[in-house]
Amino acid sequence: MVLLLLIPISYAPLKHTPEEVISKFNGHFQKIKDARADIVLETSLRIFGCGSTLRQKGYGIFKPSDKIKAVLDQTTYLIKGNFIRKIEPEGKLYYIRLIHAPDFSVGFGPELIPHNFYLKIIRDDEKEIVIEGTPKPGILKNVKRVYFYFDPQEYLLRRLEMSFENKNIKGEAKIKYEKLTGLWVPVETFGRSAIEANSGTLIGFNFSLKGKNFKINSGVSEAEFK
Repeated sequence: MVLLLLIPISYAPLKHTPEEVISKFNGHFQKIKDARADIVLETSLRIFGCGSTLRQKGYGIFKPSDKIKAVLDQTTYLIKGNFIRKIEPEGKLYYIRLIHAPDFSVGFGPELIPHNFYLKIIRDDEKEIVIEGTPKPGILKNVKRVYFYFDPQEYLLRRLEMSFENKNIKGEAKIKYEKLTGLWVPVETFGRSAIEANSGTLIGFNFSLKGKNFKINSGVSEAEFK
């Protein structure tokens, strides 16, 4: 016992807690009061190694923390929480509810992460901070783990990886930012994920969402979301 006390022991304690990292990340988003941009969304299903790409163009509006409007190829999507109103060009209206998804009732910002996952730091150094997220009960039925990768300089979420119950399916997303009007703004995300078919089978798909001609904190009326 005396020898153990005399032997110098070195260790590298973690520098952050998950809550501290998310709080710093949220600090960027709190500066954005509203955002508008022209957008291009590309999606392609992967079935037996084959697939075709759907390309849609339009514009998107975001008003924190829980309002999103997207108009793609003249079809309007009004999103609040886990509910979507889809309005087709001829006026036909559909109501869609997202199930087996994250709980978006808290909004679409960084607060989503601790609200939906049990978190722990698994890497914390000068190159990268990695947070492992285990879905809480009722969240993301087919996902085992989500890994969030932050840069320790700006505390921006740079990418995430998803581990599915089906090991043949992989999920990941990368996020690109630009500094606009002095604020870090996500301008592009791309990667791959999976959706559940009516049969319960998971179908992989690729996605890419790009924005341009951003207007940040220019003022957005509530009427846009009615």
